[in-house]
Amino acid sequence: LEEQVWVEQMDLKDWFDEISHNELISNQNRIYVISIIGKSSLNDHWDISKFINQVFGKDLFSCTKKYKNCCIEAAFDYDLSILLLRLIGPNDLNKFSLQIENNFNSWSFDMELEYTTFVAYLLMVSHIVLLYHPTCDFDMSFLRLFRNANWYRQIWKNDISEILKNFAGACEDFIYSSRLAIPRLLFCSARAPKFMRPDGTFEAKQVTYNTMEMNTEMMILDVFDNVRLAHTTYIKKDMAFSFPEKERFVLIIPSAEEPCDPLWNIARNMNLWLNTSEPITLQNLTSQDDSRPAYDDFRNFLLNHIDAVANDFDNDDSIDSTFVFQVPNLELFLQFASKLYENMITNRATCTLAKKLAEHLDVDTVLSRELCDRALPLAKDAYEKGLPDFYPKSEHLSKLAQAILVLKQEARGLFLEETIETLKTSCEETWKAGRQQCEAISVTGNICMNPQHRTSELEEGSSLPIMPHIGSLNYISTCNCGHNQSARADPFDLLSANYGFYEENELFTCCTQMEKFEFTIYDGELPEAGCMESPICCSSEILQVPLASSDSSNEADDKNMEMDMLLPDRDNLPAYNFEKEEKFSSSSSEDRHSLESESVGRRHAVRLISTTTSTSTTTTTNDSLEAAEAFSIEDNHELTEETDQSDENCTVDDTDDSENDDDTDDVSESCLRHTQVKFDFDAAYVERKLLGSTAGKNYYWGLPSNRSPPDALPVFPSWAVTCIGSSSLYTHAHGIRDQPNFTRGSNYLLPWNVNVTVDVKKWQDWMNTAANYSKRMSYFSKKPSAIKNGEGLVHVKVFVGFEYECSRGHRFMMQSPDKILKHSGPYGPTDDAEAVLDNDMPLMFPCSCRSNRPFYLGQLMRIHVVTPKAPVVVQVQPRIQIQSAQSIIFDTGIDDIQLESSKYWIVRFPYAYYAMSAPIYLRREGNHAVGKVFKKMITVKSKL
Repeated sequence: LEEQVWVEQMDLKDWFDEISHNELISNQNRIYVISIIGKSSLNDHWDISKFINQVFGKDLFSCTKKYKNCCIEAAFDYDLSILLLRLIGPNDLNKFSLQIENNFNSWSFDMELEYTTFVAYLLMVSHIVLLYHPTCDFDMSFLRLFRNANWYRQIWKNDISEILKNFAGACEDFIYSSRLAIPRLLFCSARAPKFMRPDGTFEAKQVTYNTMEMNTEMMILDVFDNVRLAHTTYIKKDMAFSFPEKERFVLIIPSAEEPCDPLWNIARNMNLWLNTSEPITLQNLTSQDDSRPAYDDFRNFLLNHIDAVANDFDNDDSIDSTFVFQVPNLELFLQFASKLYENMITNRATCTLAKKLAEHLDVDTVLSRELCDRALPLAKDAYEKGLPDFYPKSEHLSKLAQAILVLKQEARGLFLEETIETLKTSCEETWKAGRQQCEAISVTGNICMNPQHRTSELEEGSSLPIMPHIGSLNYISTCNCGHNQSARADPFDLLSANYGFYEENELFTCCTQMEKFEFTIYDGELPEAGCMESPICCSSEILQVPLASSDSSNEADDKNMEMDMLLPDRDNLPAYNFEKEEKFSSSSSEDRHSLESESVGRRHAVRLISTTTSTSTTTTTNDSLEAAEAFSIEDNHELTEETDQSDENCTVDDTDDSENDDDTDDVSESCLRHTQVKFDFDAAYVERKLLGSTAGKNYYWGLPSNRSPPDALPVFPSWAVTCIGSSSLYTHAHGIRDQPNFTRGSNYLLPWNVNVTVDVKKWQDWMNTAANYSKRMSYFSKKPSAIKNGEGLVHVKVFVGFEYECSRGHRFMMQSPDKILKHSGPYGPTDDAEAVLDNDMPLMFPCSCRSNRPFYLGQLMRIHVVTPKAPVVVQVQPRIQIQSAQSIIFDTGIDDIQLESSKYWIVRFPYAYYAMSAPIYLRREGNHAVGKVFKKMITVKSKL
């Protein structure tokens, strides 16, 4: 029994159970508990286990064991009734060797939490705590470890007291203090620095070691006193340790008492011999270290402290009277230590106090939580500051970004991302609690100003009110014939933008009785409302603007400039999406040719109709009819005698911005009273025009373009071609006189002299017939020139004007692609129209009504064409490209529009452009021209 030693081979609680059932050990023996905490050496030769084993002269601890987690090795010396508990933790190098593959930060906190828990446990069950260092350097990180362990021990006090009440033999003081004793802390260091190792006689060595130990003790006392962990003159019950007042508590082990390893000594001495010239001897291979007397050995050092602890606590009156120094018998200790180990160590994963320790140890996390909790209300206040009654998602995201910025300025750490998510959720709840604005986007790119609502009972959201979309802006637009203007609300559907405003407006009665082209549209049956596929209004939540890239670096600046003029909010507005229409462009050339051939009939299915009826009939030939019509029309293009008073009354001077505003207000004063024109559409018509099919669709939304399916028709026309009368309505000397709001000097058309190839004989016959009915015989006496093979060239004159209109209703003509027409003088402008016909024209151009940037952009809305009095046909085929980087080109949907001779025609362009996927929004303000209208859109051909 004397040589029997129990070494832990299992969990500590199981080891306690095995000891308690061992018949060789008396449970009534009073025991002292010594806990060993410290660091292991890089070399196994300096392992604390070997050192303890050599001091006690027994194999108490194994030096070869390695543990993945923190654990306590236990050994019991029956002779001395001393229980040794050695803590193995992260300070042991073998612990690091098991974590080579893991990142240190991934397990350091968990290890610190576990290590602190074990140290707190040892503080409750120990009489003496031995802190071992392989060197004389004291690691200051132990201070933080001891403070955290002592804090954790204190929060366990009440629970431990309840445990002790169930144990027989536990005195009241033991129950109240909840631990065996305030453990005495001892320090043991080895391997003093070489420059401090004593040399000389035995007395000199003894003095040197004593001096080193005393100086170390004084430094330790100051440090522990400052952090309130221990003191020598007084002891309080909440202190972690106690220091002896008279005994030394620091031991520096001399080299002679260091654990011996013969192989190590032989190798070391051989290395020394190789560096000297002395011959090798057995004496050289043995250790040359001096030895110290036995009175200072480690065994006596521990036993002296054990005896001193028992005597001092029995007689010291400075100790708190509520504190007890308990030396229990083995049975009571095993009950107490085993139950405490089960609650603190085994069940720590589910222990609420362990969670408090985790929060206490993780200072960065605690600080982050406090900072985030303090910053969150500030961020919410930043979001809610100045909020309107309702607002769109874009403003919600903008305010949320400001709130997140405030949060990031005030908060840091681990909980920042979690707090940001909490802030997002809170702000979104605030926004959705009756503050959401309607997200519908008008065809001009502006958002609806109403709160979230429905426009019909068929839409989802029964709790939402039913109301129409209302924009924040009103515009002034001109009718198809150009004679009247009306204020228009910002349209939210393509039908009212390109068709309803012009055809159903009560103020535009001037256009109803005029001749016009009827464009071929889809006239078949449409599916029910539930099958609607293409929406009219787009939501700002789903709109995006991809920036089209170009391979040419030379065009990058121009394209970026164009994009700046398009779409006021790129994040909320959509550009055209070609995915749905790619199938048309990717089809084979044979398929496209067959489809185009099938659509030739419908592309020419355009007819000229007249809204006026006639009861008379005639049997004259076509040439005679045309000639007779020409006979009744005087050629007023050459007249200049009339005054320009009427012209002055219908123009706007652009030299002064304030005058422009006054003139605009005067012109549209009556129109502004109708800021929102209501159209009385027939319900069946609206349903038929607005709904789309899902399968076998032979119609499409939007404008005709090169991307439109060749076998489908548009739902409604977005273009309008109107004949406002005979060609005599326009006199070049006075310009356009009966149409309002033209800027001064811009109400003129440009002459275009065209040479037409005709049959000489047929031409002469037509001229002779026309001369018989005309008062001006000389006009019809022109003869062809360059006659060859019966054909010759005839000179005819066409008047052309490209009219632009800004959002304020100002109208102006263009003299060239980059210049507004501004003419002054008694006669009309002499510049030829080739400058606007033979060059690509912009779709939008800055208006002169504002002198400061950004300018209002005038949009090409009408092309004026005055056809000559000759047997010719004027063909118009406009083609528009919004962005040079996109391949979509809008057109009228037919091959050509034929304008009859001797008449004044106006081709009205679409107000909004809509592809089959999404609308293309145009900015109403900017500094540069936008878009492109292709050249050569007008051609003249002879009928003869």
